Amino acid sequence: MKIDVIRRRSPEILEKLKKLGFDSILLLEGHKIKNITEDGEPEGSAYSGKDYDFVIRKGKARFVYDLEVNGFFLNKGLCSKLKENKITVIFSFSSLEKSENMFKVYKNLLINGKLCNDYGINCLYSSGSESTSDIKSFFQLSAFAEEFGYNYKNLVNSMESIKL
Repeated sequence: MKIDVIRRRSPEILEKLKKLGFDSILLLEGHKIKNITEDGEPEGSAYSGKDYDFVIRKGKARFVYDLEVNGFFLNKGLCSKLKENKITVIFSFSSLEKSENMFKVYKNLLINGKLCNDYGINCLYSSGSESTSDIKSFFQLSAFAEEFGYNYKNLVNSMESIKL
C-alpha cells in the first residue's frame, strides 16, 4: 500500500498521485485528516502545535505532524507513548523545501526520524503537496525516509498498519 498526505485538495493533484500508483491519499486540514480516496471519507484527528508532549502522552490525536517545523524533539519516553497510543507521526517533504531555516528542519527530521525507526513508531513520509509541482513519487518518499534514518521495512509496515 502506498500512501501520501497532501495539504490541498485539487483534481490535478489527485489525478497525478493516482497515476504515480498511490493507493490512499490523505488530506490534512486543520486538526483533521481524511482519506479522500474512499467513498465514505473516514477521518481521524491530527495535531500540530505547541503542546505535542501533552497530546502524545494522553493519546489525544491519531496523527501528529509538523514536529520538524515547530522544533519539537522526541525522546525515549514519548516514543513509548507514541507506540502505546498508536499515534502515527507524519513528516512532510514540503516542510523541508519551504522552510526558511533548512538546516534546523533537516536536523529535526534526522533526530526524530532515527528515534522513530529505533522504537518502531509508525511514520508517514509524505510530500505535503499543495500543488502538482510539490508531488513526489513513492520512490522519492522512500529515499526521503531512508535519508532521515527510517528504513524501508518500517515504512512499508507503517503504511500497511494505517487504517483510516
